[in-house]
Amino acid sequence: MTGPRQPKDMPGLLKFCLEATRSEDAPVQDQDKVLQEMDPERKKWLEEALSSMAVDFIEQLGNGIKVLNSDTADLEEKEEVLDKLEDWLGNIDMAVNFHKIGGYSCLRNCLLGPHPSLRSGASHLIAEISQNNPYCQEKFVSEGFLDLLVVQLDQDSDEHCQVKALYAISCISRDEPVALAKFGQLDGWGVLVRAVQRESPKLRTKGCFMISSASQVSGQVVKEMVDMGLVMQLAHILHLPFDNSHEHILSALLTLVKNSSQAREEARAENLGLVEVLGNRVKVLEDKEEFSECVEHSKSILQLLEPDFVATEDWQEVADWQSVPGGCHVKMDMETGKKMARKEETADR
Repeated sequence: MTGPRQPKDMPGLLKFCLEATRSEDAPVQDQDKVLQEMDPERKKWLEEALSSMAVDFIEQLGNGIKVLNSDTADLEEKEEVLDKLEDWLGNIDMAVNFHKIGGYSCLRNCLLGPHPSLRSGASHLIAEISQNNPYCQEKFVSEGFLDLLVVQLDQDSDEHCQVKALYAISCISRDEPVALAKFGQLDGWGVLVRAVQRESPKLRTKGCFMISSASQVSGQVVKEMVDMGLVMQLAHILHLPFDNSHEHILSALLTLVKNSSQAREEARAENLGLVEVLGNRVKVLEDKEEFSECVEHSKSILQLLEPDFVATEDWQEVADWQSVPGGCHVKMDMETGKKMARKEETADR
C-alpha cells in the first residue's frame, strides 16, 4: 500500500495527515503554510490526537484513508482497507482520533461511490465505531452522514447496503435524542416504515430493534412513530404467514403499546383484527418452547389491549393474561386445564 512520505516528528505527522486526507483532485498546497495558518485550536486538537498514537499506526491510518479517497486504487484494495479499519478502530479513543485526523472523508466517498461493497462496508464501519461512542455519534449527525444513510436505506438497489445503512442509523441514534430528532426531520420514520414492509427478514429485524430502542428515549419519538402508522404496519405483517422475524415485530409493537395510549387505541381497532391474530398465535405456539418469546410478547400486548375478562351468562375460557372481575363464578375445566368463568347471577346448569 503506497502512501505519503513517512513522518518523523509532530510537524511531520501533521503534514502527513493533511496530505493523506486531501482529495486527489484537490490542488496541492504548501503544507508549511497550511500549518502556519491553521486555527490554533484545531492544531492543538490534531496534535493531541496524534500524540496518543504510535507513528506506525498513524501511517497505517493515513495510507488507508489515502487509498479509500483515491480514484485509481482498485476495488479489492479498498475493500481490504475497510476490513483493516474495523480492526484498527475497535478502541473508542482510536475511533475518535480517526475523525480528528480527517478520516471521515473516506467514509463519505465510499457511501457516495458506485460500488455496493464499499457502500455497505463503510456503513458497517460507521455502525461499529458509533457504538457506545457519543463523540462519533454526534459527528456523524453534524457532518451529514445520517442524511446519506437515510437515502441509502430508502433508495439503494442493493439489499445488503440497505441493511447496513439501517444498522449504522440505529447505532448513531441509539440513546441520542438529537440524532433521533434529526432522523425524524429527514422523514426517517417514513423511510423506516417502508423498510420494515419489504420482504427482507434482516431489514425487519433491524428495523424493529431500532423501534424498540428509540421508544425508550422519549415520548416524542414514540408519538412520531405512531403518527407514521407503525402500529397498523406492524399489525399487517403479523397477519402474514408466521416466520422468525415476527418475534421482533411483536417486541417492537409491545414497546409502542406500552408507551403510547394512542398506540393502544389503534391496536384495539376491530378492523385491524390484531386481538384475534394474537390470541390465535398464543394458542398455536404456547406449547412450543422455541417460540416462547413470541408467546410472551403476544400475551403482554393482549394484557394491555384486553386486560379484563368480559363475563356473560355462559361459561367462557379466561385467557392467561386476563383478570376476572368480581361477581363471577370461576371454575377449572379438568379436561383442558383451562380456567372458565361466567356471571354469578346465572344458575348452575
